Amino acid sequence: MTATPGAGRSKRPRRSSRSAAARLRDKLLSVLALALVVLAWQVWSASSDLLPTIPEVAGAATEFFSDPDIYRNIGATFQRVVISVVIGLVLGLAGAILSLRGGLVGQVVDVYVSLAIAIPSTVAALLALFIFHRSEIGVYAVVVLVIWPFMVITLRGGLQLMDPRLDGMAEVYRFSRGRRLRKVVVPQLIPYAFAAVRSENAHAWRVVVLAEVFAVNSGMGASFTKAYDRFLIDEVVLWIVTFVVILLFVEYVVLRPLENHFMRWRFQDVR
Repeated sequence: MTATPGAGRSKRPRRSSRSAAARLRDKLLSVLALALVVLAWQVWSASSDLLPTIPEVAGAATEFFSDPDIYRNIGATFQRVVISVVIGLVLGLAGAILSLRGGLVGQVVDVYVSLAIAIPSTVAALLALFIFHRSEIGVYAVVVLVIWPFMVITLRGGLQLMDPRLDGMAEVYRFSRGRRLRKVVVPQLIPYAFAAVRSENAHAWRVVVLAEVFAVNSGMGASFTKAYDRFLIDEVVLWIVTFVVILLFVEYVVLRPLENHFMRWRFQDVR
């Protein structure tokens, strides 16, 4: 009996077809959810004088997006989010390492993580306002304070699950400290770093916008408050839509492709 070449790999197309079906199902569910939101918006706006209709918002969008100040405020918020997430990630890794080392410092970190998780974002924003008196530093401080404990927990889990056999291999082949960090430690931490960033990305955006409402006069949060105070409901809705679109863009166009790029080695076939 002659073996047919590739018979052992006959199940791979079925697996890929299942994943394609799952992706198609997710896309259909996303479209359905968006359609339900649009339908609910239209029904509610038709029966209320407070919420503008979709055509009214679309008509105001041209003037809204032609204002250069819109993009300056979006850029200011985007800068605050990026810098805060980077600082939170670096401090989160330091906190995770200290927590795993134990001792007095590790216990202090664990206690602080438990306390920081319990602080509501609104309370943190008000604390920043009282401490930093409507300064730029207060926005960064409140965002880092809120996202840092979650970064610590995620990265600590990654450090705990690192394979000690790879450290043994590095010892056998006499890797230098820099090469061990680059070839052994970083590849194992990348999935958890991306998990931490993706899980806290939307959280950081919400906290930044909230802090801008209380602490500064620029950014999306401050602009939203100004529009609300002047009862410009069309502009308020456009700021909300812009916020949601930016969140989806960062998640699906920036973070996920980056994660897939850095994690592509996990999906390569070993033959």
